[in-house]
Amino acid sequence: MELNSELDKLSKYIPIEIELNKAIKKHPVYPSDMFQQVAIMMEEAGETVKAVLHYHYENGSILYVKKELIETAAMCIRMLNYLEEQEKKPVKK
Repeated sequence: MELNSELDKLSKYIPIEIELNKAIKKHPVYPSDMFQQVAIMMEEAGETVKAVLHYHYENGSILYVKKELIETAAMCIRMLNYLEEQEKKPVKK
């Protein structure tokens, strides 16, 4: 049972990592301004909301909701990764 649980987790994280790598390749320059970073993430979250609305009120696809969730998660991870990189940099005096 434990192995299946780990495989289930992996099956959720792999598409997020693929999406993250695709986004990095398409947009290699990432803004250093946190407001711009969160705006990118929120734009994806907004598309997720739109997908949920389509699913509930317009007979939309659950696969489209999942796709948008993966894209949102990828942008969250990209921002987290950037912040971790910044924390490792020495503080300038």
